[in-house]
Amino acid sequence: MESVDYLLKNAQYALKEQKIEDAQKCFSLILKIDSSHALSYYSLGSISLSQKKIHEALENFEKAAYYCQDDPNILYQYAHTLFKLAKYSKSVEQYKKALQLNPNHVPSLNDYSACMYILGKLDEAEKTARKVIEINPSHVHPYVNLANALKDKGHIDEAIDTYEKALSIDPSFYVARSNKLLCICYSDWDKKAVLEEHKKWEENLPLVVPQRQFKKHIFKKDKKPLRIGYISADFKTHSAAYYIEPIITHHDRTEFEIFCYSDVMNPDIVTLRLRQMDLNWREIHDKEQKDIADSIKNDNLDFLIDLAGHAGNKRLQLFMSQLAPIQITYLGYPNTTGLSAMDYRFTDRWADPVDQDIYYTEKLYRLPNGFLCYRPPDHAPDVTETPALKNGYITFGSFNTLAKINQKTIEIWSQILKLVPTAKLLIKNKQMNDASVRNSYKEYFIHQNIDKDRIVLQEYSSSREEHLKCYGHIDISLDTFPYNGTTTTCEALWMGVPVITLAGTNHAGRVGVSLLTVIGLQGMIAPDYANYISLAVFLANNIDKVSQMRKNLRLTLCCSPLCDGASFTKTIENAYKDMWHIKSNSMTEQ
Repeated sequence: MESVDYLLKNAQYALKEQKIEDAQKCFSLILKIDSSHALSYYSLGSISLSQKKIHEALENFEKAAYYCQDDPNILYQYAHTLFKLAKYSKSVEQYKKALQLNPNHVPSLNDYSACMYILGKLDEAEKTARKVIEINPSHVHPYVNLANALKDKGHIDEAIDTYEKALSIDPSFYVARSNKLLCICYSDWDKKAVLEEHKKWEENLPLVVPQRQFKKHIFKKDKKPLRIGYISADFKTHSAAYYIEPIITHHDRTEFEIFCYSDVMNPDIVTLRLRQMDLNWREIHDKEQKDIADSIKNDNLDFLIDLAGHAGNKRLQLFMSQLAPIQITYLGYPNTTGLSAMDYRFTDRWADPVDQDIYYTEKLYRLPNGFLCYRPPDHAPDVTETPALKNGYITFGSFNTLAKINQKTIEIWSQILKLVPTAKLLIKNKQMNDASVRNSYKEYFIHQNIDKDRIVLQEYSSSREEHLKCYGHIDISLDTFPYNGTTTTCEALWMGVPVITLAGTNHAGRVGVSLLTVIGLQGMIAPDYANYISLAVFLANNIDKVSQMRKNLRLTLCCSPLCDGASFTKTIENAYKDMWHIKSNSMTEQ
């Protein structure tokens, strides 16, 4: 029988010559001789990873790490594979082991920082990212990790500056540019500057495949069925799914053939529900951009719909190649994509009044009854009575992400609390998992002369049902600005909590206007700060009115266009037909 050394030399030679199967056979033979040979497990894991067999890779890396506890590179690779599979808590354990062996192991530090960010440990994410930058200031990834943590802590200007540092190192790093663009949406930048920044996104990016050209004979005015493709990483339990699922559910399959390109790493019950519908399901989470582009081309779509924009920046580059005759961005991002090949953007006249067209590279298509359709949760708790009746004081609340709660918002909310001196304010979000973040936000309100005991900061809930129960602790929801809530607004209303919104000047700041108008609650929309404050104070001093609203809000939503999936989908389908006819006419005239 060959020796381990002999087989190992043959395996390494086979790898050098790109004879992968021969290398795998050699490593497997080694393991028959020595079942604890860590390097063979590690090498087989690396081969599996290169072949996109990530679960097989994980199995091998786990064994390699078990049999070799003193190599930070092996521990890192095991941790990194766990990270890729979104097993963040487990991956953290392995990164810590690697860093005990080598505290300056940059790959482990960088991933550990990203993990801490995802788990809501923002101070740790920031501290670790800064350490990587000290070790290697020319490495682009820690700047992005640092900027992400700063954004979620509400330090928007500093986050934007940090993304810019990343881009100064690598102008083609489109993830950094997309993250920066999303961050800008939380700011009060001039709208023209925001547009120009978005238009830069595609400047340094190559086409995934050559841009497609479509011959006019394909544009038949009476074409049936039209082939519609939706691409998203959020076909799962995610806020975006609450709005796309009603559309996919109600599509008329006699007139439309539906394709879903799912970039979901860890499918769940929502993924399964969507997959079981009458549609063409394509898994793309482990595919290269070119392979996805080829798949979409082979499906001969008429429409390709982006559901993420720069908020889910992994696949937006595909749209530069014009993979379908008509491309539309919708739902997941509150701004223009900036892409020259993106034809339309779905919106409505309340979120984007007619004077807003000049701030988009896409043509705005305004849906008549609002641009959103909400699928209420299946197992929501019953609406409780307004808590002020038993508490004896009003509780204002916001469950929006911390990036939306800026210093101006804190200042306005503090003015409300001063005018309602017995009231409390409950803020709940994932970022409050971090004790240091909670302490910082307490200090912000103390600086506004608000007693710290009036500010209740609550951590993220472990389940959606537990999360929804928390709306039972607030009487009035205060929307954020200049970036409104969307799902938080719908959830609050579904749980009977009236929402006060401030009408902003751009889409992100006018989603509340759209939602409240569609359900007939225009009286909850404030045109300016003064009216926002006075409306909050008025409701706080009229608990009976708040209580009556609480009893009726769920029924109000049920009976409104916001929750009418069938009608909304018909409107979307009419839009597709309209766009197709416009395209057909323009091609006929050429």
